[in-house]
Amino acid sequence: MLIQGLCSSRVRMLLCGGVVLLLLGCSGGEGESQANRPQQQPAEQGLPMPMQTRPEPPREPIARGEAAAPAVAATPAVPATPLVPPKPVEGAGDVAPLAEKLGIGDPAPEIAIATWVAGEPIEGFEPGSVTVVEFWATWCGPCRTSMPHISELQEQYGEAVRFVGVTREELEVVEEFLGQEQSEGKTWQEAITYRLAIDEADTTNTAYMRAAGQNGIPCAFIVGKDGHVEWIGHPMQIDEPLTAVVNDSYNREAAVAEFAAAQKLKEMQRQLMTLQREQKWDEALAIVEELESEMGQAFGLMSLKLQLLTRAGRSDEATTLLGELVDSGWEDAQMLNALAWNAVTANAASATGLEVALKAATRAAELTDQTDGSILDTLARVYFVMGDLDQAIALQEKAVAHGQGNASIERALEEYRKAKENTKTDESEEPQPAAGAADPA
Repeated sequence: MLIQGLCSSRVRMLLCGGVVLLLLGCSGGEGESQANRPQQQPAEQGLPMPMQTRPEPPREPIARGEAAAPAVAATPAVPATPLVPPKPVEGAGDVAPLAEKLGIGDPAPEIAIATWVAGEPIEGFEPGSVTVVEFWATWCGPCRTSMPHISELQEQYGEAVRFVGVTREELEVVEEFLGQEQSEGKTWQEAITYRLAIDEADTTNTAYMRAAGQNGIPCAFIVGKDGHVEWIGHPMQIDEPLTAVVNDSYNREAAVAEFAAAQKLKEMQRQLMTLQREQKWDEALAIVEELESEMGQAFGLMSLKLQLLTRAGRSDEATTLLGELVDSGWEDAQMLNALAWNAVTANAASATGLEVALKAATRAAELTDQTDGSILDTLARVYFVMGDLDQAIALQEKAVAHGQGNASIERALEEYRKAKENTKTDESEEPQPAAGAADPA
């Protein structure tokens, strides 16, 4: 069974906190974005995304301009360009054989560098020293966002931790980027305090990223004092594990188990997306229910099950589960807001389901004193779908007032007003009874 080994308290906590997103992959779409509108995916692209309260920092797919594979921050069911093992390069030096797979606890492959762009070169991993190998690209927005944080960590730890940023781009591209302004008159060259290097014929990317099944950047690998991989993840989440590794308090055994569990969850993701494409809803739901039997009814799993039930057209079951989720999140405005928005935009909500969505959105608005534009936008949408145009317009006007210039909220108000005008036009065009004509019996 895939879910064997997923029941540790740490993994259970991750699921409850929203890491069930590993089952689906996060959206990387370019559509409208609102706080109350989880990025929607068309049915053919993959499974619906469950509501989340602690999303992982964003990443870019490895192949620029393509949608990512379902690893971290990616559009479901659209794989990134596969990483191809490089051809041997003369003069590349002695490099450790490339492992077919790389996980936490495995010996770290040596890094093969074509050019050191910034910082002093390093010869390899020194016993007793910690090294962070981070993969990035100049075109990657989340990578640029992470760079100041990595620079701060480099200054904090000094040579106790050696940070190496590795890119597979051409030297000219990287040098042009480093000469650009980062902020307040400083160039990226001046702002970055850690080592930057260009990969040797994709060798290092293949040995780390491909071997570890990582498809999104930025991605960091902590190499511990004994030369083994201690942690793999987003550099914005590296602080806690890095401190533990440096202080010799890191629990590698627990980290190995957690990493293995995450890999199993990713395999479930692939299964679920295949079943969704084939519209095998019962089999998809069986996987989620199997997880529930092991983990308990974590919110992320329940929200995933809700959306699968909705897709399957099992509206009665979906409405019942929606009600349970609303009751469980009664004091959480953002959770209620997400539930209401997902329900009202599902295009399959029953009348009873809309009533539950109205209950959730109304409560969310109460909890925020009707001052949150995103939540008011959701509440207005519920009234609009239910046919109460006057109430929808009144609430949407308040949403615009509190929406801080959100264009999609303003467009929704135009949509409602236009619908109201069309209703008036239709009423005025109804045939009037002729003068003197008797009223119909």
